[in-house]
Amino acid sequence: MANEHKLEGLQAARAIAALSVAYYHSYVATRSFPSFAQHPIPFLSDWGHLGVDLFFAISGYVICLVVAKPSFTLRAFFIKRAFRLYPLYWTVMGVIALMIWAGKHPDPVTLGQYLYSLTLLPQAGSPAYSVSWTLEREIVFYALAALTIPLVGVRGLALVLAALAWAGYVFGNPWSFHLVSTYQADFLGGVLVFMLSRHVGIAPLAAWCALGGGTLALISLWLAPTLSFAFATTLCLTVMLLGLVHVKLPWTHPSLHWLVKVGDASYSIYLLHGIILYYGWWLGEQFSHLPNWLCEVWRFSALAVCCVTSSLTWRLIETPFIAVGNRLADRRRATAAAVAVSG
Repeated sequence: MANEHKLEGLQAARAIAALSVAYYHSYVATRSFPSFAQHPIPFLSDWGHLGVDLFFAISGYVICLVVAKPSFTLRAFFIKRAFRLYPLYWTVMGVIALMIWAGKHPDPVTLGQYLYSLTLLPQAGSPAYSVSWTLEREIVFYALAALTIPLVGVRGLALVLAALAWAGYVFGNPWSFHLVSTYQADFLGGVLVFMLSRHVGIAPLAAWCALGGGTLALISLWLAPTLSFAFATTLCLTVMLLGLVHVKLPWTHPSLHWLVKVGDASYSIYLLHGIILYYGWWLGEQFSHLPNWLCEVWRFSALAVCCVTSSLTWRLIETPFIAVGNRLADRRRATAAAVAVSG
């Protein structure tokens, strides 16, 4: 039961992250309306981009759960990661290719840039699809964790991430294949959650949120002039993720279960929201003199379309390919075990 609560809490955290980022970018869908007609939610319109940092923290925690298992193998790990990330990403990149061909893509993209972006390998320039920059950093972290934890353990990974994040702050995030970067502090937050999980009991969610908010406020006011804001958000995200992972909530109740369902489709939401919001703006441009009162309805309608579409891609694309990846990884693992026993 405890593991179920942790899984559902993680899905809720993913939902919060995905919806925060989508809302932060939702101004794209309302460009057809005058500024005085727009009434965005202040916190989300200003800080919704921190959902990306929360995604990184979640990855830090989840990858530690996977790599720290005694049964971990590099081959199975990368097979599962590949089938988790690439099928939906390549589908979305197919849409991006059509947008480029139709002249609907906002930025010029060369063929070489597009083809390299398909790999999700780190690149110094801008990727063909803007959201890919985060996935490149995810790939780099996966490789770093998979190679580091078997050698020096989770604590060793934490030290490596802390050093890379600090170096990123000192040297201004130089080009280093995304290794020397303050974003490593976000992954470090998730690693800290994994390390602290054995020592943290169940606590009220309100207490965790209050502690996280207070930590962020104090760090921002006291240390922001001398430390990167990334380190402040790391502390806040660590506390928030600890709470969501460990607090026992009635996740099956309709008032909360929708968060778990949205969390299932969070990767789809993250990949698709930019395209759907763009076409929300395009559709608004096709009509003249839309009433101003429709602005916020338009915004939330675009976000609703994003969630519904993402739910479909989760079922039709993500779920089947994740199952294929799991079968391939488990088959290879079973074959290797049989060879070892027979030898």
